[in-house]
Amino acid sequence: MRRNRDFRPARVTKVEILRRLAADRVVRMLVDDDPAVCDAAEAAGFDVVRARWAEPSEALREAQEKEGRT
Repeated sequence: MRRNRDFRPARVTKVEILRRLAADRVVRMLVDDDPAVCDAAEAAGFDVVRARWAEPSEALREAQEKEGRT
């Protein structure tokens, strides 16, 4: 989903992509397992389904929010 050299937090990147998609189509919902992404998408007005099939991982959270690797 990210462009090369884009290391912004997942919560920022995904909401930006949702807004870009919503400019010319209906975005029905976002399904994500990252609470920060879900919170940001809800705050931006998108419907969110929180995926709860995976255990929270500090390593994944750090990769998404601090390193911008996902």
